[in-house]
Amino acid sequence: MNFWFDAWHSLTPAQGTILGGVFVLMAGIVAFGTGALNRRSEAKRFHYEEMKALYSQALRIGRDLELLKALPPQDRSSILTEKVDAMQRVISELALTGNYKTADLAIAYQYQQSVQLAGWTREVESDVGLPDQIRKWFHSLADEERAALRRYQDVNINRRDVVQAVRKELALYVPVWSRHRRVLRKAIKTKRYALN
Repeated sequence: MNFWFDAWHSLTPAQGTILGGVFVLMAGIVAFGTGALNRRSEAKRFHYEEMKALYSQALRIGRDLELLKALPPQDRSSILTEKVDAMQRVISELALTGNYKTADLAIAYQYQQSVQLAGWTREVESDVGLPDQIRKWFHSLADEERAALRRYQDVNINRRDVVQAVRKELALYVPVWSRHRRVLRKAIKTKRYALN
């Protein structure tokens, strides 16, 4: 104890100024460092919520397109027009915001569901035509785009694979030591998943 007391009283004014400056510098680093971490955490949280909303909307649209087969044709056209608008908006936002591979998988899943619904409608209900908006949209596509859409008629993208990819991407925006992150990164081990 005596040593510290003697050392403190034997400091020159210049040494005291340097020691005080170091203390202020360390306090500034701690203050600004925690602020930067807090801003980064808030940005990740915001991005997590934004991506979760987009991906859940994409999965919901894909599921709804599958469920439309159960509706009578007269009820289906208005809902289908609404789903096409929502699908185009979600696809645009996913293409700009999401991870390329995950967004591409979710977009392909939506395209697959819409093209397969159109094929099913054509086979089962050949007397009932497509809604006007969908027909206009289809005729406005270039030949290459129509050919690209036809590819999705035979594609088999499993909903479980899309959900798994989305969960892995969302885990990137959760704190590293979080239990929620570990849960999101776990593989889905079910043979049958809703609406495959």
